[in-house]
Amino acid sequence: MVMFCFSKFLSPHGCHGRGCWKEFRESKVEAAQAELKEAQAELKKAQHALLSAADKDKDIHENIVQSAERNVQSAERMRDARLDAVKQMQGTSVQSSEHILVKKLDELKEQLEQVAKNEALLMEAFLNRFTLTPVSHYSSTTLDGEWHRNAVEYYNTKSCLVLQKLFPEDFRAQPWWLDATGWESTFPAVAEHIIPKNGWHFVQNELGIQIDSARNSLLLLRHLEHTFQDGDWSLIPVGRGGGAVNFKIYVSQELKETTVNYIDRNGGSEPVFVKKAGLKLKPLKFRDLHERDFWIQPPPFLRALFLKARMAWQKHKEDDQPLPDPIEFANAFSESCDKWNHFMVGRLLSSIKQQKTAGETQPP
Repeated sequence: MVMFCFSKFLSPHGCHGRGCWKEFRESKVEAAQAELKEAQAELKKAQHALLSAADKDKDIHENIVQSAERNVQSAERMRDARLDAVKQMQGTSVQSSEHILVKKLDELKEQLEQVAKNEALLMEAFLNRFTLTPVSHYSSTTLDGEWHRNAVEYYNTKSCLVLQKLFPEDFRAQPWWLDATGWESTFPAVAEHIIPKNGWHFVQNELGIQIDSARNSLLLLRHLEHTFQDGDWSLIPVGRGGGAVNFKIYVSQELKETTVNYIDRNGGSEPVFVKKAGLKLKPLKFRDLHERDFWIQPPPFLRALFLKARMAWQKHKEDDQPLPDPIEFANAFSESCDKWNHFMVGRLLSSIKQQKTAGETQPP
């Protein structure tokens, strides 16, 4: 996507001579040429994607091609404006040359902002195509099943990834039936699909997220898994290091006062007890998890967690205390995901960010 920043067209700091201005003008013309080439390359990609798109997606890709064509036209106008400004500045004073350039940029500003706005709206609609929906039924398993075994092997644990890190020494009580099941952990985990398995394979085909990969899984206490699938809490990356990613937990306001429960295979439940502040055992509440952070190594798919966090945000965005919009943390996702720049959503967010930047840019 082509992104224009108007502040960069002002004169270079401390440069007032004609020779310096000549270099400045030439560099801006070269930059305009580069931006035009980038826009033309994006147009070719969009045209290629349209040719190979499925019939049901033709309309979306046609819109993307039209947006790319507008970007090329805008880049051409920007290049021509700079060339015209250079010509008009020849033989004039530096002060009048700068005035002409600023005037030309002002003339283009409104049109470029509209192009950015239209493109961002289109990309927002495209992003909505990949919005997940809360899951109201659950089919997760515990000890049995290849899916669970793959997740256990990937994370090298049979325990809940959240609770084993946040309360490694605080669990002292277990329900009687837990020991009878043969579990080796106090925090028995089920393997859940971050991107649901049923009905979402188009996400795999179009965004390259392997649905059946262990990286599309999380090992969670069954109650945590149910509420995560329902979109009532989310994970946002806040750091990375040594092959691990640090996540912060955000819990919806309606879930905070709910007690975290063990849930057996038959649907029976019993509170999870933890030691709080060195006091006696007390039931664990979801509010005790809110804004806590923990590390996962190796990490799951960050792209999948982004879509899951967006689902949770959309469900709770009208709350008095809404869950965070993952778009606001796009940089954090990008820094923790090596494939983010190749991820379609990453490109869509760049377009949305372009709209915001264009709207906030003030004329020189």
